[in-house]
Amino acid sequence: MQKTLVALIAASLFVGCGVPKDEHEAMLRDMENTKVALATTEREKAEVEEELRGQIETLEARIAKLENDKLALETELSEARGDLDLYESRAGGLEEALEASRAELDELRRARAQTEERLKEYRNLASRLASMVESGQLTVKIREGRMVIELADNILFDSGRTDIKEDGRMALQELAAVLQEVDDRNFLVAGHTDNVPISSGRFSSNWELSTARAVEVVKYLQEQGVDPTNLAAAGYGEFDPVADNEDRETRALNRRIEIILMPNIEELPSVPDDVFEGS
Repeated sequence: MQKTLVALIAASLFVGCGVPKDEHEAMLRDMENTKVALATTEREKAEVEEELRGQIETLEARIAKLENDKLALETELSEARGDLDLYESRAGGLEEALEASRAELDELRRARAQTEERLKEYRNLASRLASMVESGQLTVKIREGRMVIELADNILFDSGRTDIKEDGRMALQELAAVLQEVDDRNFLVAGHTDNVPISSGRFSSNWELSTARAVEVVKYLQEQGVDPTNLAAAGYGEFDPVADNEDRETRALNRRIEIILMPNIEELPSVPDDVFEGS
């Protein structure tokens, strides 16, 4: 509107100034063409701006999406790293557990081999003592994981006495011949009584009686050729019963001499190296 008014004013000025009509009309056409060109330029500018605005909005949306995708990827990566750390931690723990299990398995295999070796030794010894078992001179049993040769005290001793009887000497002679052939094994000779207090004036308690009897058996086995470095004596008195002391018949089972095959050091459970650290 303003541009048209300017053009009219400019045209009137030209007319008033005596500009020829044809020149005046040419000028008006030029001005009209310029106005049309300007309008076209403004419209094109607006269209370009609108197009640019749309492209900018599209780019901004894409940038926002990319930023969200980036955040999601970073979160996923962080979780993956956490899972990886957890996996590595668990894998390390499983490897340690596996090594421990392997070590335990090796230990169990070693213990099993030792047990089988001991059982073989026990069976062999029991087989060689079979005739004495059948004759009732002794019994062979496994007690608390150890092989025990048990002789009733009435075969070896009279009541309250420590002198070995003749039948007992004969049984110990036969037993000594077998024990001499057992390699690398110590024997504990253990004396046991029932819970009836001793009435002998020589011994003040069943401790002394059971110990004295064990010593007499050790000395006799030595005389029969058993290596004394493989022998030891102990007295348990009435405090390691194998039967009830209330009944007369079962009480008699507690009066006995035991010859125990002691375990070798390699048969004992291994002790961890650090068990004595800091002591």
